[in-house]
Amino acid sequence: MAAQPALSTTTPSPSKYFGEVAYWICPRGSGVRHATTTRPGALVNGSAIKALGGCAITVPMATPNDRVPRSRPVTAQCEDCKAVVVERGLISRIWDF
Repeated sequence: MAAQPALSTTTPSPSKYFGEVAYWICPRGSGVRHATTTRPGALVNGSAIKALGGCAITVPMATPNDRVPRSRPVTAQCEDCKAVVVERGLISRIWDF
């Protein structure tokens, strides 16, 4: 009987199969969403990052489980970030904290 290949213990990233993802987040106090390719859950709350459009944004704080994020109704997207997302063919995903 042939030896079976070892099973992988890592979970492949969905982007490996479907393409790179742009996460649209809304910085605290902003009425516009900005895009980043870094998964927001991997970022420290309050840290400053550079959005795809080139502007500096601050990662918002997490919303307590029993509340609705204030950013949920925000649908406006940064035009500079949107241009990069379209140019690179990224998959868009809305991310609320």
